[in-house]
Amino acid sequence: MSGLRRDFDHPPALGPSWLRALGGLTKRPSGEPPVPQLRTTLQPTRPEPRALAQYRALCGFADGRALPVTYPQVMAGPLHFHMVTDPSFPLPAAGVVHLRNLIEQRAPLASDAALAFECALEPAVRTHRGLEIDLETLARQDGQVVWRSVITFLSRGGGRSSSPREGRRAESSPEPGADAAPSGAEVVARSVVWRVPEDTGRRYARIAGDFNPIHQHAVAARLFGFKRAIVHGMYTLARAAAECADDLPGAPFTLECAFKRPVFLPSTVLFEARRGSTEALSFQVRSGDTVCVQGRASKL
Repeated sequence: MSGLRRDFDHPPALGPSWLRALGGLTKRPSGEPPVPQLRTTLQPTRPEPRALAQYRALCGFADGRALPVTYPQVMAGPLHFHMVTDPSFPLPAAGVVHLRNLIEQRAPLASDAALAFECALEPAVRTHRGLEIDLETLARQDGQVVWRSVITFLSRGGGRSSSPREGRRAESSPEPGADAAPSGAEVVARSVVWRVPEDTGRRYARIAGDFNPIHQHAVAARLFGFKRAIVHGMYTLARAAAECADDLPGAPFTLECAFKRPVFLPSTVLFEARRGSTEALSFQVRSGDTVCVQGRASKL
C-alpha cells in the first residue's frame, strides 16, 4: 500500500477529528484490515504553560524546569488522534483501548523545550482480543531524537488468528515488569494508596484532548463493553512516574508498562514500586488482588 503523509505547522484541531471519530462508529472491520502506512509530522512546538501546569497538578508532578517524561505524548496527542480518525484508517477510533506503552527518554528535556514530532502507524496484528496496532512517535530537538514512544492499542473483537505475526510480536514484546515479582532481593521504594475520583477521566481529557467515551461516563463506557468508565492509561502511567520521580534513572532511560486490567472510575488502588539489585525500578498498580498496571523504569 502506498504511504500517506500529513505535515503540520501547528497541532491539528481536535474538533474535526472528533467529528470523523463519530462518523467512524459504523466501521466494521473483518479479517485483518490493511492499516495505511500513514505518517504525520509537526514542526517544533513548545508546551503550553497553562496546560502543563494543569497536567502537573492532576498527575502529581512537582513544579520545576524539567518536562515530565510522559508529557511529550500529550503534545503529540492531536497527531495521534488525527491519524486514527483519518479516512484511510480502517478501525473505529472511539472505544479503542490502550494496551501497552514504551517511552525512551534519551535526553533531559526542559519545560519550554521546542520539540518536532514524527509519528508512524505499524500494520495491524489480529490476536485473541482483537486487532492490535503500534503507533511510534519520535520527538526531535535541534534535529536529534531526544524522546521516543510506542503505543500499542486494541480494537476489541474478532477471533484468534493463526497468523505467525502474532507469535513474533509476543516474542519481541515481553510484558513490562514481568520479572518484577516480589523477591528477597527487592526492597519497596514506594507504597501509596491512590484514590481516583469519578471525574478523573473528564479532567484528564480536558488537558490531553482524549475524549474517548470509555473514559467519560459509565453510560458511554457500557456501550463499549465496560461496566464503568475507566481512567486513561496515560494518566495512570504519568501518576506512577510522578509518584517515583526521585527514584527514576537519569536520562537516557526507558519507562514501559502494560495495562493489564482497567482502573475503573471511581477507584481506590495501591501503587507499589520496588527496586532490586540493578538500577531498574519495577512498579504495579493493584485493585485488591487484581494487577491493573505493571511496568518498569530502567537505564537505556
